[in-house]
Amino acid sequence: MAGALTKYSFINAKLRARISQILPDEVFGQLAQSASVDAALALLRDTPFAPLEEVYNSTGDLRLAEIELLKSEIELYRNIHRYLHESSRRLVDVLLSQFEIDNLKNAIRIYFDRKVRGHVDESAAHYILYEPILRSIPMDIIVNARSFDEIAGVCQGTPYKAIIEKYGAVVESEGSLFRLEVAFDQLYYADLIDAINKLDRVDREVAIRLIGVEIDLQNISWIIRFKKFYDLPLDAVVAALIPGGFHLNRATIDELYQAQNVTSVLQKFVGGAHPGLSALLASQASDSTSRLMLIRRILEEIQRHEVQRILAGYPFTIGIILAYFILKADELKRIRMILNAKQLGRPLERIENML
Repeated sequence: MAGALTKYSFINAKLRARISQILPDEVFGQLAQSASVDAALALLRDTPFAPLEEVYNSTGDLRLAEIELLKSEIELYRNIHRYLHESSRRLVDVLLSQFEIDNLKNAIRIYFDRKVRGHVDESAAHYILYEPILRSIPMDIIVNARSFDEIAGVCQGTPYKAIIEKYGAVVESEGSLFRLEVAFDQLYYADLIDAINKLDRVDREVAIRLIGVEIDLQNISWIIRFKKFYDLPLDAVVAALIPGGFHLNRATIDELYQAQNVTSVLQKFVGGAHPGLSALLASQASDSTSRLMLIRRILEEIQRHEVQRILAGYPFTIGIILAYFILKADELKRIRMILNAKQLGRPLERIENML
C-alpha cells in the first residue's frame, strides 16, 4: 500500500480537483438548447473552452475550432504525464499514441484521395496536426507524397513504417485504406495491452476493466462492419479482432456474426452484468448504422459505470488517471457533437438523444 500511496497520492488529489471542474450536465443542456453555433460558443466564454469562439469568429471554420479541442486533449495527456510515477508513464504514452495514429491516418487519407482516387481537396491539409505528438513525423511530406514508399521512408524509426510497407501495395490494388487502417488500430491496441500487462496486479485489473470495454466496442463495431461492408468470413473476422476485451467471448462473437437482430445478442451480452441498461437495449435498431450507434451508447454507459466505481473506490490506483482521461474525452466529444449539430441545424430532440 505504501507503494500505491507514493505513486498516486499527489496525482489523485490533483485529478479529483480537475474532475470537479468538468462541465456539468446542466451546461450541456444549455448548449443543446442554444439557437446557433455562435450562441453555443458564447455560453462557453467563461469556461476553459473560451478560445473556441475566437478561432471560429476569426476563421468561420468550425473544423479549425475542433482542431483546437484536439490540441487541448493532447496537451492534457502531456500535462498529466509529467506528474506520474514512472510505472504509469508507459501506459499514458500509448494512450497518447492514439492521437498520433489518427493524425497519420488522416494525412495518408489525403495522399490516398489525391493519388489513388484522383480527388483533390485543397482544404483537407489544414486539418492535420503538423507539430510532433510523440515522434517527429513530417506530415507535410506524407500529405504531398508521390508514393507509399516515400511515406514509409519518412516514417523510418517508427512502428508505422513496417505497416505502411506491408499494406501500401494492397491499398493501391484494392483502392481501399481498410486493411492499412485496421493494422494501425491493431498496433495501438497491442501496445495498449502490453503496457497494461506490465502494471502491477491491482493497476492491471483496474485498467483492463476500463480499457476492456473500449476494446469490446471496437471489436463489436468491426464484426458488424467486416461482415456488412466487406463480406469477410467469420475466421477472417476473428483473426482481425483485438484480444483483451472485458466481456466479449468467442461464443458472443459467433452469435453477433450470424445474428439478423444484433440487439437480441446484445441483450444477453450486456443485460446480465448491467441490468440497468435494459431501457437502451429495448431500442430496436433498424440498420447497420443505427445498430452501431446503439452499441456505442451501451458500451459508453458501461464505461461510465466503471468510472464511477473507480471514483467511489480505493483512490490510489491508475484508475484515477484513466477515469480522468475518459471523463475529459467525453466532455470534449459532447462539445464537438453539439457544435456540429448546431451547424447542421439538427433539432433539439435529436441533439439531446445524442448526448
